[in-house]
Amino acid sequence: MNDVRRHAVDALRILRKVLKYKELEKITGLSTPALWRYVNMRILPTRERAKELLDRLLSEDVIKRIIRDNIEVIDNSVVNTSNLIYNVDFLKIFALVAYRVFRDLEPTAIATVEVDGIPLAVAVSEIFDAKLVVAKRRLDVGVSNYYEVSYMSMDPPSITSLYIPSNVLNRDDRVLIVDDLLRSGRTSQALIRLIRRSKSTPVGLYTIIAFGNRWYNVLGSEVSRIYVNYTVE
Repeated sequence: MNDVRRHAVDALRILRKVLKYKELEKITGLSTPALWRYVNMRILPTRERAKELLDRLLSEDVIKRIIRDNIEVIDNSVVNTSNLIYNVDFLKIFALVAYRVFRDLEPTAIATVEVDGIPLAVAVSEIFDAKLVVAKRRLDVGVSNYYEVSYMSMDPPSITSLYIPSNVLNRDDRVLIVDDLLRSGRTSQALIRLIRRSKSTPVGLYTIIAFGNRWYNVLGSEVSRIYVNYTVE
């Protein structure tokens, strides 16, 4: 089964866990018996049908509904994303969205900052078959050669350093940055600086949730493409 057909079946089987067949009928335009056969692997969609299914199953409305139903926003300043970032099925859905949005940029590495971005980065790196890079706020014991950047973090205000070993990226790598939550953009900007210090090329930024658009003033000119699944105004 080629990629697009596998992805369509994966997305349908995952969404069936949280949506009823009647809801999937409205989203896909297919009958319940047809959907049931795909979900239970009795038949596989054609390549053309699979593309249509993915367009509908991974539409902005569907993804926003999943996020909205599984987050808790507190005073418009704090978001609990644990129901999303620790759910393997939802991570697969977000990885499929990332694949569709960024595949033409051909990333060879997926980068994030510890810790909450790691589950999403793992899922995205798997679907791209790309290396995984995790920037840490403390240098690992035994690492003697590394790249470092420092920046002013705001919560609480302090100077924060990020590190990656010098051998994890090379000048041919095209790096997609992922995170679960985007607020000021300062951490992502620091990660971009770290990637450039390694002579690699940051090609895009992908996040599940963003607060407002203040971050755009920081990141808008840093990469060629930014994709946010859901914005908390």
